Amino acid sequence: MSLTTIIKDTPIWVWILFAFLIRRGISALYDREMRIDRLFLLPIVFLVWGVYSVIYETTFSDLALITMTAGLFVGIVIGWGLWRSQPRLREKAGSDLIIRPGTWLTLTLIVITFIVKFIITAMLSIHPALLHSLHFNLFFGFSNGVLDGIFWGGTLNLFIPWCRNRTKSIYK
Repeated sequence: MSLTTIIKDTPIWVWILFAFLIRRGISALYDREMRIDRLFLLPIVFLVWGVYSVIYETTFSDLALITMTAGLFVGIVIGWGLWRSQPRLREKAGSDLIIRPGTWLTLTLIVITFIVKFIITAMLSIHPALLHSLHFNLFFGFSNGVLDGIFWGGTLNLFIPWCRNRTKSIYK
């Protein structure tokens, strides 16, 4: 199966999702104002995509979900570390908005995550026997978990200190 065939046979929703993610990644290069709940958009999108993929693209879905959960915890630790040196969230004066500083990290990780997930899924198209391989199913779940967890770790690294600081300022 050629690369052209794989790209051509990719469902349109995957390309729409890719365009949405790239748009989000480009906007993440610059400081932006947002509601705090918007901070969780990318981690939720990747988690839903990951769970969907594990359930519908593996034969041993229950075991793949278990390894996805383990991978999620590994990814959270990695994401926490990656975002440790990133600028912190700030309050926008006179509003309930936050200012999220721009960073290249989000776009880079979006592109890496999309490519890795695309390649792993394409491997199933090229080698359908992998669908019945327990090792591949476990790898599929774990890698989805790690990639999703990186976004959760980064988000939590920004959110938890912001939340603590906000709580301290409320009770002063």
